[in-house]
Amino acid sequence: MEAQQPLDTSKIGIIGTGVMGGSLSLLFAEHAGLDVSMYDRSEASMQLTADKAKNAGLGDKIHICKNYDELCQSLGSPKIIMLSLPHGGPGDSVVETLQPHLRKGDIVIDGSNENFRVTQKRQALLQPRGVSYVGMGVSGGFCGARHGPSLMPSGDEWALDQLIPLLKKIAAKDDQAGGSGHFVKTIHNGIEHGVMSALCEAWGLMDSCLNMNGDEIGSVFENWNKEGELRENFLVAISGPICRTRSKNDKSFLLHNIRDAVVQDANDSEGTGVWANLEAISAHVPTPSLSAAHYLRLISANIVQRESIKDTLGAVSPATISLDEFQRPVFLEDLRKAVYTTILACFIQGLDLLSRTSERQGWGTDLFEHHYAKSPGQHPLIGEDISSEVKRCWPSLKRVVLSGVEADAHLPCLGATLEYLKYSGSINLPTSFMEAQLDAFGAHGYELKGEQNGSMAKGKHHSNWSQ
Repeated sequence: MEAQQPLDTSKIGIIGTGVMGGSLSLLFAEHAGLDVSMYDRSEASMQLTADKAKNAGLGDKIHICKNYDELCQSLGSPKIIMLSLPHGGPGDSVVETLQPHLRKGDIVIDGSNENFRVTQKRQALLQPRGVSYVGMGVSGGFCGARHGPSLMPSGDEWALDQLIPLLKKIAAKDDQAGGSGHFVKTIHNGIEHGVMSALCEAWGLMDSCLNMNGDEIGSVFENWNKEGELRENFLVAISGPICRTRSKNDKSFLLHNIRDAVVQDANDSEGTGVWANLEAISAHVPTPSLSAAHYLRLISANIVQRESIKDTLGAVSPATISLDEFQRPVFLEDLRKAVYTTILACFIQGLDLLSRTSERQGWGTDLFEHHYAKSPGQHPLIGEDISSEVKRCWPSLKRVVLSGVEADAHLPCLGATLEYLKYSGSINLPTSFMEAQLDAFGAHGYELKGEQNGSMAKGKHHSNWSQ
């Protein structure tokens, strides 16, 4: 399908002017030079964006619209409209209401955090109208949205051909098919949650077990960010200032005053972590580091339940790990390597899932093969580059987890990574017993050692198991 006439890329409509949508409105106006027409149910939200535009000298580029009709009339046809909305129902409602205003050749960009399966349903809904629905992951938070986010668009080729030059003006991108843009963002966030967990577990060890203060821990993170495998990592870079920040009230370290509850997943305001784990299960891809990080977030959110369990089970508080002045730097170096290994595992697991799903969906998203394995279809732990790094740092991860377990430290992601590395290359797992159990009560069959079963077919042997 081709648009009947060239797309007007001098204008864009933005529906949803919250933190992300408002920042993107300013970004399109400033860096792409577009006239931006905005609509949001909240007039206050639109006015806030308009005021920011005026202060930035962009007042003549930002226009408030009272309804969808006014917004679409201001854009002409064919037009570009971008959505920045909560996932699920709100997006469905907007798409349904917007349909009468859409014409052949129009492009709707969904810049929300949306489930890629929902994106594909909306694409199928609008394609008969000749309207392209582009699912686009947007990463970088509100700062990225204002100054240049990472964009992951996917959709019809004809639409991407017209959009990519525009999107290049504001960010880097990877253009792919179908709903892969939102899926890539989902896996991106799943990996990010694992990395965040590894760092927060490292902070917990230094804070609770080594009894280091915020300035000392901040210096550790800052050193990690300056040199070594973790250098110039954004999440590592922000960790130092976070540790050093003090409360305005009593000048104590602010971190100790923050409630230990991550609620975005549990209250459904953020869906990508949930979807990443569901997709991993559906694709039969083990992602234990990502899953452990997600479960930590979920249990942290339910404060009332944790307090009740504390009354019955008792609170588990991390104990001090006693180290002298010579042992501490050795432990901190082990900790750095343990975090690095865990981050590697998060990427390996996430990209394994991305590759498997891309193959199933026929997207051709082959970042996994091209960048993390020298042979197509080869798992990165088989390749020498990645496996040598893991082997080099594995002893450090094991020592940190052993010390942490003995001290009752909270290490779900680091611990899950250690187990993942152990069983991923093992050829003598205890699951022989599980296979026998399945045959004993369900006659599921089994294979004998030495027999080849690369197709994962049901085993051809069955025993009565002394019954």
